[in-house]
Amino acid sequence: MRFRIEHELPGRLRLRLQLPRYPEVDEAAVEAHFHDIAGLYKVSFSRRTAGVLLRFDGRPATRAALLRCAEGMGPHLPLRPAERSELEKKRRIVMRAGTLFLLRPFIPIPLRPLLAVYGALPVLRRGFNAVAARRFNVDVLDGAAVTAAIATRDFLTVSTITLLLKLGEYLEEWTTGQSRKLLAEMFHTEEEFAWVLRNGAEERIPASEVVCGDTVVVRTGGLIPVDGKVLQGNALVNQSSMTGEPLAVAKRPGISVYAGTAVEEGELQILAEKVGAQTRAARVIHIIEEAERLKSPTQSRGERLADRVVPFTFGLSGFTYLATGDARRAASVLLVDYSCAIKLATPLAIVSSLAQAAQRRVLIKGGRYLEALAEADAIILDKTGTLTEALPEVVEVLPFGNYTRDFILRQAACVEEHFLHPVAHAVVQKAAAEGLSHAEEHAAVEYVVAHGIVSRLHGERILVGSRHFVHEDEKVDVTTADEQVRAFTEKGYSILYVAIGGKLAGIIAIHDPLRGEATEFIRALPGAGFKRVILLTGDNEATAATVAKSLGISEYYARAFPDRKVEIVTQLQQQGFKVAMVGDGINDSPALAQADVGISMRHGADIAKEAADVVLMEGTLHDILAARAIARSGLELIRRNYRTIVGVNTAAILLAITGLTPPLFSAMLHNASTVGVAFNALQPLRRARAAQTPGPERSTPR
Repeated sequence: MRFRIEHELPGRLRLRLQLPRYPEVDEAAVEAHFHDIAGLYKVSFSRRTAGVLLRFDGRPATRAALLRCAEGMGPHLPLRPAERSELEKKRRIVMRAGTLFLLRPFIPIPLRPLLAVYGALPVLRRGFNAVAARRFNVDVLDGAAVTAAIATRDFLTVSTITLLLKLGEYLEEWTTGQSRKLLAEMFHTEEEFAWVLRNGAEERIPASEVVCGDTVVVRTGGLIPVDGKVLQGNALVNQSSMTGEPLAVAKRPGISVYAGTAVEEGELQILAEKVGAQTRAARVIHIIEEAERLKSPTQSRGERLADRVVPFTFGLSGFTYLATGDARRAASVLLVDYSCAIKLATPLAIVSSLAQAAQRRVLIKGGRYLEALAEADAIILDKTGTLTEALPEVVEVLPFGNYTRDFILRQAACVEEHFLHPVAHAVVQKAAAEGLSHAEEHAAVEYVVAHGIVSRLHGERILVGSRHFVHEDEKVDVTTADEQVRAFTEKGYSILYVAIGGKLAGIIAIHDPLRGEATEFIRALPGAGFKRVILLTGDNEATAATVAKSLGISEYYARAFPDRKVEIVTQLQQQGFKVAMVGDGINDSPALAQADVGISMRHGADIAKEAADVVLMEGTLHDILAARAIARSGLELIRRNYRTIVGVNTAAILLAITGLTPPLFSAMLHNASTVGVAFNALQPLRRARAAQTPGPERSTPR
């Protein structure tokens, strides 16, 4: 597109675009075209003047990216959509109703009742449809109030009520739209165009046309449109939209990158592995939007109570009319409703809190789990991968019998390499580090969950696993290693037993260092409201005791296998505790599903993430505490809004009964309280968005 630089200051650039008069260009789409530039703080476009005002970080690379973006806009100029959005339709309806209301004094008197009734037809139609479907809700109340005003020939009240109801619908749609807009800006995943390498040349195509296997090129200032791995290049990538990290992260060949993150400096060629709705950021948005269906108990109770109040409101309105004979008082009562505000504000508070948690790298899968996380008073922590780094290393290999150390390590690595467990990886890495090659000399390998591995080596059965598996299940005598095992376990090491032909062949000592923040995290749990803190581990008693002591945990269970973990969770629930379970392995999945709220670490097994209700996407143990604080704050916001709704609407009903307020006042107060609490419910989302804003005027994380 042709343009000229009309004015320029450091960090400020005004462009004049050459635009056609028809069809009209969509303002929002033009602004969105620039939004994906890293370093851009604010963009404003005026269709009337064809001017674009860009505020950015002042860097030459950002300026160049902005000019390239403006130049590339021409062939795909965004036009105003032919179909209006629901918000736009409601805005136009309000504008027409408001115009007619203001012009009412100039309209001939005989026409005023007709126009008032015509304007109220949508309200009456909704009320009739609700009655026909046997749903006594707010639509019935509104329809009854308008009918009462028509029956008393108070057509000014009819017009006023209709206007306020339409204004309320518009404001509700606008408030809901704000939540979607803020959420989309937090996890912006779609760049309008992408550069891909095809037939040896770069080609600019719509991002929606990028397919898995494409090589995507992203340069300084560009937004990464896909999930994938870096094939070539080095760059600093701003991942704040996904992880909340304020500093850019270095990316090089072989490292994963995600859609919605921006290249601050450098150039990358990326192999597209997931595109469109498959990308990680898109899945986060989808889960947050879908999670609202899993209502919290507080939300469900509030909505049920609000619905039950509708017949009560009808009864109270009828009683008011019988007692006073004043139809206006009765209509005033009918215009007050609890359910509308509750059913709008509560889901918004839930979604806002879920989005705020996601910005802190914690994905909560629904309002039900948000409340469970807030109310949990017992927490169970699996050791491996949760309190440890999940980067175990082999510290010692001891052979027994006629076997050598190298033989034991080589054969253990040979069978362990078939599995992705961190301990298996540690054994394989140790063998590789010592240059021990291991040809496939064994038969098929069988993995026994949470226990060990079984195979055959030259006709003899080989076992690699825990003491419980090798000694108790397979009846192999391991007592000859007790003295060495005791020395290792006193240091907090885990022991892997190797048996061949029914006899102990060796032991492998594994050290999985504790997370740096583990001790501080454990100390913070009582202050966060957890009455019971329990450690679970598959290790033996001595190792479990050593680890628990080093962490300051007084309650622990050793040799806790999957069924035992579920049993412990169930016992706590039977004692009246609400249980949060934190784990990351396949053997944690049953306990994660049984707990009131299951929490999985980011590197956990896929099945553990699926079974969990909360997933730590990128963070540390401290993110559990952050998510709990967000959950508690969100729940308190719901309750505070609920108290406001009940208080304001109850006061409005009392004023209506006494005749101190006309129907007009009841409608205004009801709609004002509905929109007010709905806007208040967006607080967590606004806080999450603000947390990503490093500069005073930067509106979105780019």
